[in-house]
Amino acid sequence: MTNALRDALHQVADGSPSVPVPSGLFDRARRDRLRHRLTGLAAAALALSSIGLAAQIALPPTPAATDTTVDPLPAHIVHAPAWTADIRHAPLRRALVAFDNDGFDIGYTVDMERGESVPHPIGPLTLVGPDDAYRAYDLSDAGDHWDGTVELSPDGRYVMTGHGQHTRLLDVATGDARTLEAGTPLAFSPDSRQAVLVSWDNPSYLHPVRGAINVVDLPSGAVAWSAPLADGPLPREVQAALSPDGSTLIVQRRGDLYTYGREHGVGWTRSLSMTGGIAGQLAWTPDGRSIAVDMMDLCLLDADTGVTGRCLQWQAMLTRMPEREQTFAKPIILDWADGAPIVTMGRDVVRLTEVAEILMRTPRTDTVGALTVASSRVQWTPRQPGPPDPGPLVHRYRPLLVGAGWAIAVLALGYILIRLRRRRAPSDRRDTAQQG
Repeated sequence: MTNALRDALHQVADGSPSVPVPSGLFDRARRDRLRHRLTGLAAAALALSSIGLAAQIALPPTPAATDTTVDPLPAHIVHAPAWTADIRHAPLRRALVAFDNDGFDIGYTVDMERGESVPHPIGPLTLVGPDDAYRAYDLSDAGDHWDGTVELSPDGRYVMTGHGQHTRLLDVATGDARTLEAGTPLAFSPDSRQAVLVSWDNPSYLHPVRGAINVVDLPSGAVAWSAPLADGPLPREVQAALSPDGSTLIVQRRGDLYTYGREHGVGWTRSLSMTGGIAGQLAWTPDGRSIAVDMMDLCLLDADTGVTGRCLQWQAMLTRMPEREQTFAKPIILDWADGAPIVTMGRDVVRLTEVAEILMRTPRTDTVGALTVASSRVQWTPRQPGPPDPGPLVHRYRPLLVGAGWAIAVLALGYILIRLRRRRAPSDRRDTAQQG
C-alpha cells in the first residue's frame, strides 16, 4: 500500500459518521457459531447412529450355532409375548415346539374360479426353542395364503407350511425361507433329511382327484422319487409317512391304507375306519417293522403285511387321569420311550402308560391352533420353564426402528432443504437489488 493510498483511506475514515456496535454482538456471534457446531455434531452423530442401526437391521442374521445337545421339553408353553422377534431376523439353534398362536384368527380370500370366499388362518406361528427362547414366524408375506398346515422336522431344524400348491421351508438356524415347488407338506422323514409333499393335477373342486406324492431332498427341494396317486373321489385328502430307511411310504386316502415302495410300487392294501388314520410323520417304529395307526385304539400294523399287532387302549388310559388334565384328540407319535409311545394329543404332549402322563401343556385357551413338536434329541423329562425370552431388542422392535429411521431421514432432508433456502435467500435479494 502506498503512502498516498493510506492517507486517502484515513481521510475517508475520519470523515465518515461513527457506527455504533450493538452490545454483545461478538458474544452472540460466538454463541451462534458454537450452537451451529453443536447442531452439526449432533446431526452427524444421529446420522452415524442411524446408519449403524440400519446396517444392523439390514444385515443378514447370524446363523445360530448348531450342536447335538439334548434339550429338555418345557412343562408348559405360553402365548408369545408382545413384540416377539421374528425368527427370520433372530434365528434359533433349533425349535422344540411350533404352534399357531390364535387358531381362530382367520381371513378370507375370494376364489374367482369357484366364486366364493375361502377362509384361511393368518398366524403368526410361535416357535419355542431351548432355554425358553420364543420367536414369531410371520407368514403374511409368503405369497399364497397359509392353509393351516405346519410340520416341524424331528430335529427341530426346519418348519414346513402349506401355501396354495407349494410349501414354504424355513431353516430355523439361519432364518432363511425358501419355496418348494413339488407340492404341499405331508411329513418329514425320521432323519429330517427329506420331506414328503403332495401335488395335485386338478383344482380342489374338480373330480377325479389325482396327483402324486413326492419325496424331496432338503433343503434343495429336489424330487428324489415319487408315488403316483390314482384317481379318487372328492375331497382331495391324503396322509403319508416315510419309513426310517427312506424306501417306503405308508399312504392313507380316506378309508384305504397301503404301502408304496420306491422300487416295487404298491405293497399291501387294507381298509381303515374313516375316523382313524396314520399316527403322524413318525408313525413308523424306529426299526421300520411296524406302523402306528389310530383305529379307535392305537395299533401297530406289520410293515410287511399290514396285519394288526399290538394295540393300546389310549382312551382308557386317559380316563384314569384327573378330570382337569384329561385331553382327547387323535394321537400323533413323537417317540417311543421304553415301549410307551409319547404323542401329541390335541394341545398337549402325553406319555401313554397305564396312567397317562402329561409332559407338556399349551396355553389353556381354545385359541391355540396347530401344534407340532420336535422329537430328536429331546429329553422327555420336562423342566419347569422360566420367563419367555422374546429375542434381542433391535429385532423385537424392528418395525418401530425402521419407522423411526424413515422419520429421521425425512427430518434431516427437510432440515437440509431449509438451510439451503436460507443461504440462497440473501444472494437472491442482492441479485434483485443489483438488477434494480
